[in-house]
Amino acid sequence: MFGLLGRTLVHTYSPMIHKALGNTSYDIFEMEPDQLQDFFNRSDLQGLNITIPYKINALQACHHISDIAEAIGCVNTMVRQADGSWYGTNTDYDGFLATLDWSGIEVIHKHCLILGDGASSNTVHVALERLGAASITHISRHRFPTYEHIAQFYERAQIIINCTPVGMYPQCPDQSIRLAPFTHLEGVIDLVYNPHRTGIVLEAETLGIPHVNGLIFLLAQAIAASALFLGRTYDESILVDLYKQFRQAQENIVLIGMPGAGKSTIGEALAKLTGRTLVDIDNRITEEVGSISDYILTHGEPAFRTIEAKIISDVGKQTGLLISTGGGAVTIPENFAPLRQNGRIYEIYRPLEELDTTGRVLSSGGIERLQQLYNERAALYATFRQVQVLNNGTPETVAQCILDDLYKNLV
Repeated sequence: MFGLLGRTLVHTYSPMIHKALGNTSYDIFEMEPDQLQDFFNRSDLQGLNITIPYKINALQACHHISDIAEAIGCVNTMVRQADGSWYGTNTDYDGFLATLDWSGIEVIHKHCLILGDGASSNTVHVALERLGAASITHISRHRFPTYEHIAQFYERAQIIINCTPVGMYPQCPDQSIRLAPFTHLEGVIDLVYNPHRTGIVLEAETLGIPHVNGLIFLLAQAIAASALFLGRTYDESILVDLYKQFRQAQENIVLIGMPGAGKSTIGEALAKLTGRTLVDIDNRITEEVGSISDYILTHGEPAFRTIEAKIISDVGKQTGLLISTGGGAVTIPENFAPLRQNGRIYEIYRPLEELDTTGRVLSSGGIERLQQLYNERAALYATFRQVQVLNNGTPETVAQCILDDLYKNLV
């Protein structure tokens, strides 16, 4: 039996990854600290991955450890030997090297800032040292320099690596620091993989700074661990294959656009093509407050937008969905991060004279009103979207166009 040991593992991807790697006996083990000694003594355990907060406990339970685990000071992979003893190593090191290779972010001769001082940060520190970083500084909540001293590094830091859980589901898209003040930033790495784009990654994307999240880290360390568990090797292409498999399954498809542009019908066509769940934000709001037009007339548009934003925030934390938004969702800038964190955003565009305004209080009033609305929102749609899609065909052909784009641009 193999598995992942941790304290809270509700949202881990590890069983799915190891199953894809050919391990059908991989489970999760949620343990309290006082259960660890008996757990490590279980004779049916052949191999373990270790996550927060037990990587040092795992080191102490091992009879033999690798040189890299000794250098890092903790273990994330344990393999049972023929004599019953535990061998420990740290495949997070492999995961970080693979992340750098995948992203193209260079650390040699660079001034690096690590957020955090836990086990993962130790792994990153050792890797940066061995790769020839010019300097390595940890920002900590507990010791100097703390986040209160971050301004000291605005003109020095070139690479930032987040090794903390800040921004991880469900506290997304929280950020511990802002990137904009850093004047020489060349790369951002966040070891968090859920959501796919944390707050810090979204800011890096907006600023045009090379960036990568923790999914490659997770996959590569799992591949290295699985090779030890199963006594086999994997072709180098397995990392790319796994990445595509996970991204295709998890990236949300988000539809924005003017009222009546066809978001709902295209969403329904996408649902038929993919088997995904379609979440229509307006329908969710209707379930909560009744008629949207009546609610706006009674309570005003700001009250409506508050409800809409709350639902978008909740839905955007999920993965593998089709999300169809209301036409005015883009008028609230705070809606961008929840939609983008796990999704690729498509603006559905249809000429104004073809828009259906039936039963839509905010867009009723003829072509003049529609033109006014579009003038107000066009720049907002452009800011939110990754792609504009012209709705000039059948819902099925437009849906297929979106899928073709999605599968070509999973990053």
